Amino acid sequence: MPVKVDSKWRPDSHVLTGGSLEAPGEEITPGVLSAPGIPVNGSSKDDPFATPESLDGRRLALAKWMTHPKNPLTARSIVNRIWQYHFDKPIAGNPNNFGVKGSPPTHPELIDWLAADFVENGWSIKRLHRLILTSKTYQQSGRHPEQYKLAQEDPHNHLFAFFPNRRLTAEELRDSMLQITGELNPLAGGLPIRPEMNMEVALQPRMIQFSIAPTYLPNKNPEQRNRRSIYIYRIRGLADPFLETFNQPNPNDSCEIRDSASVSPQAFTLMNSDLLTDRSIALALRLEKEMETLPKQIQRAFQLVFNRNASEEEEAKLDPYVREMRIYHAEHTPKPRKYPTEITRSLVEEFSGQTFDYQEILPVFSNYERDAQASDVSPKTRALADLCLILFNSHEFVYSY
Repeated sequence: MPVKVDSKWRPDSHVLTGGSLEAPGEEITPGVLSAPGIPVNGSSKDDPFATPESLDGRRLALAKWMTHPKNPLTARSIVNRIWQYHFDKPIAGNPNNFGVKGSPPTHPELIDWLAADFVENGWSIKRLHRLILTSKTYQQSGRHPEQYKLAQEDPHNHLFAFFPNRRLTAEELRDSMLQITGELNPLAGGLPIRPEMNMEVALQPRMIQFSIAPTYLPNKNPEQRNRRSIYIYRIRGLADPFLETFNQPNPNDSCEIRDSASVSPQAFTLMNSDLLTDRSIALALRLEKEMETLPKQIQRAFQLVFNRNASEEEEAKLDPYVREMRIYHAEHTPKPRKYPTEITRSLVEEFSGQTFDYQEILPVFSNYERDAQASDVSPKTRALADLCLILFNSHEFVYSY
């Protein structure tokens, strides 16, 4: 039975010395920042910035204060982060420390105008995205006509004189490939998904509550696995190697801005990972289904991956390459990828200290609907998949510019 809350009860709030829960300091009452000069609805005259004493009105009062038309903090912070998402850097630096202790905005009038426009139009994030994407600043070329002069006067492009190249995030890379191959399931909402992960990582033992956690198992059906990456089930102790390699943030930390450094494991992952191999096979199958001849398949591949046609020079290089790879694949047959239905685990008995083994059953792989793999298709398809793999590894695909 639900228990009625004691209306006279109030939680004790203290300044935590050094941020430690074990070192409570001065007792305080909940309130809001006084710097904006906006009083809280329902507060007393003695302390206009304290939240109401009634338990049922505290969160509502805080929400109204945060979204007050004269409170610029919330809107400015949101606008700053969305701008950072599109341009790979914010208007005001240090998004996690937004304020006087962080870096000042490079364009204060711009962030003020965007914040005011954001509030006036109902806090619509979709509209804000559209506003930025249709701006001349976003639609600029990635190459400035006077690059040398610009490097002398504005080496960090604070003035946004050209569009800074932005590498796609880990999730964008995966979703883009699924969209291009025609495998992406656009279903919104629902339960978290479990896409395929590197088998060696998925099968490694993980400790949880003094025992071994169950093995990571992907969803049985491609329709479930191939949904957008925003729905991927996150396990704190088990990161997806592909997403981690491309700087997906650690879920245990607050990520101010994603690292976009280019390192050698990224190149190895794009060239050799099972994810890229399977997506290349899927794209090759789509090209063969839509186009009959190799020249048309090459043009269609460029249209899907780069949103443009292949040049005569590109087609002249890739056509003989694919034909050469057909000969190679006719002489080399790949081995099918194996999915284990059980795995042996080892544990130590708590009292005796002796090691014992047990079998963990992996039921999903007994009737698993796997993606098409190199061993399932003809040498002709594998050769075309090599072309697709080259396109997926290109700078033009991996970067937005």
